[in-house]
Amino acid sequence: MQHVITDDLEALLATLPPDIHDAVNRLDNRSELLEIVMDLGRLAEGRFPEGEVILSTTPVAYADLEYVVERIGEFGDDNRAGIERTLHRISAMRNRKGRIVGLTCRIGRAVLGSIALIRDIVEQGQSILILGRPGVGKTTLLREIARVLADEANKRVVVVDTSNEIAGDGDIPHPGIGRARRMQVARTAEQHAVMIEAVENHMPQVIVIDEIGTELEAAAARTIAERGVQLVATAHGNSLGNLLVNPTLSDLVGGIQTVTLGDEEARRRHTQKSIQERKSLPTFEVVVEQQSWDEAVVHRDVADTVDNMLRGQPIVAEERTRDEETGHVSIRRVTTGGMDVPGWGNGLGGPGARPGQGFTTSMFERSDRNDRGHLDRNHTHLSSLRGAGAPTIDPRGGGERVRGRNQTTAHIAPQVQALAPTGTAPNDGESHAAVLVKPRPVTEITEGIYQASEPATEVRPPKTLKVYPFGVNRDRLSESARQLRVPVVITNNEREADAVITLKNYYRRQPERLQQAEQERKLIIILKNNTITQMQHALARIFDIPESASDGDDADTSDTQVSINEREFDDPTKQALLETEDAIHQVLNKGLTTAELAPANAYVRRLQHQMATRYNLISRSRGKEPHRRVKIFRSRD
Repeated sequence: MQHVITDDLEALLATLPPDIHDAVNRLDNRSELLEIVMDLGRLAEGRFPEGEVILSTTPVAYADLEYVVERIGEFGDDNRAGIERTLHRISAMRNRKGRIVGLTCRIGRAVLGSIALIRDIVEQGQSILILGRPGVGKTTLLREIARVLADEANKRVVVVDTSNEIAGDGDIPHPGIGRARRMQVARTAEQHAVMIEAVENHMPQVIVIDEIGTELEAAAARTIAERGVQLVATAHGNSLGNLLVNPTLSDLVGGIQTVTLGDEEARRRHTQKSIQERKSLPTFEVVVEQQSWDEAVVHRDVADTVDNMLRGQPIVAEERTRDEETGHVSIRRVTTGGMDVPGWGNGLGGPGARPGQGFTTSMFERSDRNDRGHLDRNHTHLSSLRGAGAPTIDPRGGGERVRGRNQTTAHIAPQVQALAPTGTAPNDGESHAAVLVKPRPVTEITEGIYQASEPATEVRPPKTLKVYPFGVNRDRLSESARQLRVPVVITNNEREADAVITLKNYYRRQPERLQQAEQERKLIIILKNNTITQMQHALARIFDIPESASDGDDADTSDTQVSINEREFDDPTKQALLETEDAIHQVLNKGLTTAELAPANAYVRRLQHQMATRYNLISRSRGKEPHRRVKIFRSRD
């Protein structure tokens, strides 16, 4: 079954100057024409999917622009006009005085049969949001959905037509929407009000909307969906991930909020205390990412998909393709997933795996930057530090990680595939979708050095490792290296360093220095806590020191000193920061206006001030030493 296309191209050509009209008629592929662009002082051009074609021999003059304007409808406040009972759209560019200096004439087409990819979903009555880049055909698909629901499903359909692009210009709708009714929008800023009016006054079963783009329109869409009306709409955005990080439109798919967990719940979930969760039920149950007329990716359960995104778990979707000759639609389940930020836990495989929390936009737009050469450079660098032996795995499963940036399982040898960063899926071997297959057995590995394993060779003495500490206590790092007797030099110059050691909370924020280190292919060592034990584990694994050697040689002195240091430096600090998180949670979520913390030293108070600032709260220090303390309260604005 072929697509049936009607475009009324002659109606648009009749409004163009004669020389441009004749030039278009001479084109062999004019049925593929997308736009005709006329800019003052430049040659007119026609735009096709594969490129542009010049349509005039003389530059466009004011008279040419006025010739077109006189033969089309009036421009609205969005600088769009049309031709009565056609789907063509003419958009104007104006100078500072309001005079038109450019026109973009976009050919509108009604494509019958374009609904074939998602017809089964449309007929089930679920609310559908269509995403895709500009020009991919979202409005065309929306028009066909309105026609099918009105004519074939016999439903009461109302089209809220912002700029008369769905049902054409003029008071009589274009036949492309069938028996669906059309409500025009006088001003684009009032679209949300027209959406609500359509529900209240005309008792529709389905409402069709093009280009939801403001918070008011998103709120109106939620109101419509909550009243039991099927909603079909479009929004600009390449994927569900792009929409989720868009603060204006994220409410369409449930929105995001930061939640502070209590100590018990955080331990039960094996996560940090501040996590991101879906705020509410999505307005749309289904999201369609349109790639072309014959390709689309469908998320059938948006709530579950968003939850998996925020938890760093694999995302299962449907990839639908349509054969142009036979019209057969093939559906296959695909999986994408994992995050480009590390998850904090025991690793990937096995029942003890802990998913990461939070996300960045890079998890949805993962480019193929991590080429094989990048992996080889990291492997060569590691081999020079620790000999060319195979990596040693820490059997005790500490919290630190040694990581070469952006190494995914697609570029790692199969025998060490389980060493992918926590937060990615076992099947996430490619940066794009992959067909779901039966997962291969994954060895339960808690942590490791991210490089391909090689046959063991003779171990050479390790060379000196220059480490730049970012947010890590220098004295403790120096003490850890001294106790392990490893050749580590702590440098103050990041450019001279072979590796950068940092904490997970710093790495998650991706400051400029860490980004620079990753671009220079330096080793990034991520610690769970700022403790000597964590530093010793990381250094021991870099230099291939058995855990028994690092833990047992100085059992009477080293272990005692580590435990004393942790009690002396970490426990009070950790308790104070936990108290600060609880206080912030009370202020943000429990309605408290102020929260006063326990007295603390200057270092802890500085950390408490930083935490309050991170949550957009005001903090002040009160009292005198040793009873000086921090008070947190809401911002006055």
